[in-house]
Amino acid sequence: MKFVPFLAVLAMLVGCGHSAGSSDSGIRGRALLGPTCPVEPCAVFPTPYSGWFVVRQQGDLLTKVKTDGQGRFNVRLAPGRYALESESPGPPLLKTVEVVVHSHRFTDVTVEFDSGIR
Repeated sequence: MKFVPFLAVLAMLVGCGHSAGSSDSGIRGRALLGPTCPVEPCAVFPTPYSGWFVVRQQGDLLTKVKTDGQGRFNVRLAPGRYALESESPGPPLLKTVEVVVHSHRFTDVTVEFDSGIR
């Protein structure tokens, strides 16, 4: 029975998971990429962005977020102020988006990535 304390600690750590916050609050939304053609006016509207961005709080990296094929994402976060930013410099570039998460709610946002096409 020497393993019982070890298993208890392991179960607590696994139970914490990688979630960045509570289960009933966070940020959800859609990511778009544009412009999509080099000449303005462009007949093609921004397209869904399938890729990564990061969530920071007070400059600290909390989590990375992957959008799906339609640009949708959902990240659980505790109430507070957050910044959504590009994962890396260069196109596609996401200008920092400040988001406030309230208790027991998901904040809906649309984030726009700049493709760099001009």
